[in-house]
Amino acid sequence: MKKCLLAITALFCSVLSFGQTDWSSRTANIIYSKCSSCHNLNGIAPFSLMSYSDAVDNASDIKDAVQNQSMPPWPPDPAYNRLAHERVLTAQEIADIADWVDGGTQRGDSTTEPAPPIFNGSDEIASPDLVIQAPNYTVNTTDDLYRCFVIPSGQVTNQYITGLEAIPGNRAIVHHILIYADTSAIPVQLDKADPDPGYTNFGGTGSNTSKLIGIWVPGQSAYFTPTGMGIKLLPNSNIILQIHYPGGISGQTDATKINMILSSTFNREIAIEAPLNHLQLDNGPLILPPNQTRTFTAHYQLPYDISALGVGPHMHLLGRSVISYGVTPTSDTIPFIDIPEWDFHWQGLYSFPRVIKLPAGTTIYSSAFYDNTTANPENPNDPPAWVFLGEGTTDEMMLIYFSYTFYFPGDENIIIDSAIVTGINQPISNSAITTCQLYDPVPNPVHENVTIQYFIPTAADYTLQIIDITGKICKTIKSSNAQGLITQQINIADLASGNYILQLNSGGVHRTKKLIRQ
Repeated sequence: MKKCLLAITALFCSVLSFGQTDWSSRTANIIYSKCSSCHNLNGIAPFSLMSYSDAVDNASDIKDAVQNQSMPPWPPDPAYNRLAHERVLTAQEIADIADWVDGGTQRGDSTTEPAPPIFNGSDEIASPDLVIQAPNYTVNTTDDLYRCFVIPSGQVTNQYITGLEAIPGNRAIVHHILIYADTSAIPVQLDKADPDPGYTNFGGTGSNTSKLIGIWVPGQSAYFTPTGMGIKLLPNSNIILQIHYPGGISGQTDATKINMILSSTFNREIAIEAPLNHLQLDNGPLILPPNQTRTFTAHYQLPYDISALGVGPHMHLLGRSVISYGVTPTSDTIPFIDIPEWDFHWQGLYSFPRVIKLPAGTTIYSSAFYDNTTANPENPNDPPAWVFLGEGTTDEMMLIYFSYTFYFPGDENIIIDSAIVTGINQPISNSAITTCQLYDPVPNPVHENVTIQYFIPTAADYTLQIIDITGKICKTIKSSNAQGLITQQINIADLASGNYILQLNSGGVHRTKKLIRQ
């Protein structure tokens, strides 16, 4: 009897082991696709994740980082709005990594594991029209350093940047890069006043006429504008690279370069501006007394139709959270970005998965929360001190940048990241879709009217229901012999505020989405 129990136990353990996630079949794909772009020998991350042994050596740290969602670094909340080229792990990917670690970091069949990605520094833009090369600069700093390098563009006529690629000379020390263009002499004068290559400036170039034309953060690929659009580069512009080098670097040299594709023919100009800013606050001025928290808001009404391509909030060290959205003249809410835990060291200009039309009369909003108390671990002052508007390290700012162009009919169909595009504007033309699909309701949260889209691949009956958290069915819509992409507008003003489930049932398939009634 005892031998029988041992045999059963051994068989049971074998079955459990067989069901665990292993490196070769699952974990390697996750690590290589979501982590290795920073975690390689030339990357900014503190250790490499380019092999099975690398992952095993750091297994517990990997598990902790993905479970607390500090890695991969992606401050925007994907539950609020999806953004292009997200560095986000799905719940299943996080669970698979935890399962792999808890199961003893099994390798599986090594002959089937994927090859590690290659990060050899090869340029994505192989034949650039313009190369901006920063001088060799040796970094010795105990604190965060923001160094600006001024390089003449050499262009004597109007040009349009249609492709831009930043290539750090030393990826281990370059944290992020802000790329500006300026026709004034101020950056040149600041550079000449510093005996070393470049000059130090926090928050910008030190020139009010500098125009932001690009941002690079670790893991980012080359940026290409939509066809027929470009970022205008004025004649005789200087390019200023503001490079952030983290503290604790000694004797390491960097020589970052920028590759650009230029077009001399007319392109629709993409502007990068901050219509929501600290000079036009609803409740300004931007002053933060010691030992207090403050929330500042701003709004701006668009005078004409625009096509929004991306968004980028900017605050300093006392900023703790920021959100931005728009409300159209028909009271539809368009979410842009929500960063619930602001981190100054991880910021960028985020592209939307597809171009968003913002009609004239749309009001865009922002709300930014600041913490000038000892509870803020990033507070540069101990004890907390008065903080005012400014570009210095211990000053504060509030800007919401948008990249945009004037609207042309059809812009809303321009896809920037097809892997992310879902929801109300999703084009349905893929014959591979064989079951019903339910897309994100818009707006969400909603006050009164919500627009819902769903796709029925073949003629079938369906039921669409709104269900409250107790399971009570609040609304039901039925249809017979429906097919294709269906758009449904539902008034929910009679429902109480709270969370609901939107459920589509068709052909035995159930699809659900969360719906919030404000």
